[in-house]
Amino acid sequence: MKKTTLLSGVRQDFTQIKGLFFGAFLLASITAQSQSYCTPEEGDCTDGDEIVNVTFAGINNSSACSEFGYGDYTAGTAASVVAGQSYNISVTIPPHLGTQYVAAWLDFNDDGVFDASEFFAIGTSPAAGSVVTASIAIPVSAPAGNIRMRVKAQYAQAITATSSCAEPYLGYGEYEDYAVNVVAATACTGTPAVGAATSTQTSVCGQTSFVLSASGVTPAAGYSYQWQSSPTGTDQWTNLGAAQNSLSYTRTGQTQATFYRVVITCTGSGLSGTSTAVSVGQNAVDTCYCINTINFNCTDGDVITNVTVGTINNSTTCGNATTGYTNYSGSVTPPVFNIGATIPVSVSVGPSGDGWLYESVGVWIDYNKNGVFDEAEYNYIGTGLNQAVTGSITIPATAVVGNTRMRVVVAASAAESFGHQFACGPVAANNNYGEMEDYTVTIAPSLSTPAFENASVSVYPNPTNGLVNVQFATQTAVDAINVYSVSGQLVYSKQFNTASDSYTVDLQKAATGVYIMKLEGENGTIVKRLVKN
Repeated sequence: MKKTTLLSGVRQDFTQIKGLFFGAFLLASITAQSQSYCTPEEGDCTDGDEIVNVTFAGINNSSACSEFGYGDYTAGTAASVVAGQSYNISVTIPPHLGTQYVAAWLDFNDDGVFDASEFFAIGTSPAAGSVVTASIAIPVSAPAGNIRMRVKAQYAQAITATSSCAEPYLGYGEYEDYAVNVVAATACTGTPAVGAATSTQTSVCGQTSFVLSASGVTPAAGYSYQWQSSPTGTDQWTNLGAAQNSLSYTRTGQTQATFYRVVITCTGSGLSGTSTAVSVGQNAVDTCYCINTINFNCTDGDVITNVTVGTINNSTTCGNATTGYTNYSGSVTPPVFNIGATIPVSVSVGPSGDGWLYESVGVWIDYNKNGVFDEAEYNYIGTGLNQAVTGSITIPATAVVGNTRMRVVVAASAAESFGHQFACGPVAANNNYGEMEDYTVTIAPSLSTPAFENASVSVYPNPTNGLVNVQFATQTAVDAINVYSVSGQLVYSKQFNTASDSYTVDLQKAATGVYIMKLEGENGTIVKRLVKN
């Protein structure tokens, strides 16, 4: 690995030797109740990979790094929860290297095993440290009694549902156990009481998950919860999946501003109560693209020195020495890429340092304009050193017409280690050498469709001052003529019911610029480029 820090080297050494010592140690404070639970494998939390506070349903426990990375706080204040209700949990992580992942398990069936179905991924903390929060729904079927909760934080790798006893990744992280008292829900009667729907987010991007809940609800056995959505908040209410037995509902993939409400039904009485609606806005796509949570380091030669693609020819040095990310989407004129076209790409990379031999280049274009760089939108360009790395991208037929975002990444990585995982920046804090740049590109319709013979039609005058003549060699049925700006905006549209050998397009009110004219007819489709003076 390139330029591994002394600290990360110590981490690797620790991983190899620490297993020799663990097993000789048992915490004296472990109670008889905890003996049925697995003791987590040893972790090192002395370098910031620790939990400094857990707050949950009456628990508010601040702590330092536990010896051997495991703290048993089950003898302390227990959380108190009611079956069928949801509760926020917050876990505070201090400054540390890389990203910390946080998760929890609650042994709802009290069998001494943290099952995968009892797992909750709480979130991540950046290197600067943060309070990581989530909502935990207590199943309405959870039996009453005292159970155990386990909280885990670990370095650099997502926590899996089956890792409740496993060694933290590379040995860096901490476990903490707590007691939770579950109170059984009482049986519902009459009309359920419910107030206003709530959301953990007021406005979201398409990829953002958020949790819906409602105020004024007293959990009871026999309740079903049906969440609904509406674009207006007054009508067009649509069920979000089937009714569920818990109040909280996690929503992902919202594409427009939407209203949400919940209908609560008591199965015993057959009566229902409906909340007032909550509105969740939709963020502009340009604000939704991920940026690197781990900073790129482009100060040591792992740098983009030129991007040439279409009409872009942008020569740069390390654009941002702090983050390694520069956004040129508003300052560099967008190139026009036609659907179906193959576009040459050239990205010049630096000489690197420390004798490193590999700089790999990837390009992402958000073809569906959803604010996310999906894996299907990734293009591997090539690997080189101190040279122009060249390749090409082909614009798919499914690409949405209009302006969208393109991302270029260079990373100090061999080809076999490089890929889509770099879409949002470095994957490891101890090998963060490279740079990331964003641009705007314009997706335009395909220039032709094989079913139409280009030779059978002429378009004049072009350039034009306003009126454009479309002349066919013979009578040809054209269903519609549509004219688009290069940004995808429809500026002219006309439908036709009878065949003719000539048609007129009126662009007198259109602004000066370049336009795409699309002819739709029974013989197929043809696209012509127009210039308005």
